Amino acid sequence: MENKIGSKKKIFWGLGVLLVLLVIIVIRFVVTSSDLNSRRQGVALVKIQKPFHENVQSILSYTGDALPIQQAAIYAKVAGNLDRNYVEMGTFVHSGTLLALIDTTELYQIYQQTGATHDNTLLLFERTKQLFDKSLASQQDVDNAKAAMKVAKANFDAAATHLSYAHIIAPFDGFVTARFLDAGALVTASTTTLFTMMNLDSVKIIVSIPEKDLQQMYRVQTASIMFDALPGQKFTGHVSRFSQAVDLSTRTMAIEVDIPNRSRVIKPGMFATIVFAVDQKTNAVTVPSDALLKDDSGYYVFTVEESKAHKISVKTGVEQNAHTEILAGLSGEETIIIIGQQFVKDGSAVSIQK
Repeated sequence: MENKIGSKKKIFWGLGVLLVLLVIIVIRFVVTSSDLNSRRQGVALVKIQKPFHENVQSILSYTGDALPIQQAAIYAKVAGNLDRNYVEMGTFVHSGTLLALIDTTELYQIYQQTGATHDNTLLLFERTKQLFDKSLASQQDVDNAKAAMKVAKANFDAAATHLSYAHIIAPFDGFVTARFLDAGALVTASTTTLFTMMNLDSVKIIVSIPEKDLQQMYRVQTASIMFDALPGQKFTGHVSRFSQAVDLSTRTMAIEVDIPNRSRVIKPGMFATIVFAVDQKTNAVTVPSDALLKDDSGYYVFTVEESKAHKISVKTGVEQNAHTEILAGLSGEETIIIIGQQFVKDGSAVSIQK
């Protein structure tokens, strides 16, 4: 008897499990059919949003290298052995500071010789003039003595100038960024570089502007500059000069941007990014850049009216902060699809995500 009851229970439980499985299968079939129907009807789930109204800037960005506002290679004008250096690399000097001295022994001897010759010709001229006053010398003798005196004076002045050239003087305020020779080295006139000097109170960047952007650049007065070596710091530069000629090989024109550098934190040779704001608009219509689609006709967006998508062609402008300016096609009051637009077609029904 108990065996019969146990068999019935097993049959009952088996039927129950079978019934549950049938219910699950039916539910899945219904859901799948519903999804298929939705797909056949082209109903896409989308997210919508109104366009933004914000200020936008039209910018041009270039790269360049920082250069000193003033620099010079210091050469010797006379030959001789370098007698002494008075400055080292990195020394700040003022204009007129003595940087180095070239041996003056030979130059001083020439200076003394020409000085003596000048003194002698001066005496000869005075004596000849006295003799002329007494009618003991001709006018030609006076003229010859005067000419000899002027030649001697010129030679004496030249010797004095050459002697002064042995003193190497700083031409402007700045840093000695390089020293090339030690004391005792033989210096050749006009070919031997002794020092390099740079004025770092300001720096400049020469930017090559493509010819297509030149007309916009004439309206620009300032620029924002960032240096890779100085992260987080932004500097303001002033557009100071235009070369006024386009390079035929690159089709660009050079402009100079000057940057104040009183703290001297900017070093020559630093790589920079230069950004020019060439135009600014207020209350411009913008949309998220991801909402834009493109085909052979250009850019377009989808708007939603009465749960249907409508394709609208637009003309785009500046892109900034992941938003793109819309120059034509939208008034700013429409509702546009920002997510799911790639799954809809013009006139198709959409389901709006809450």
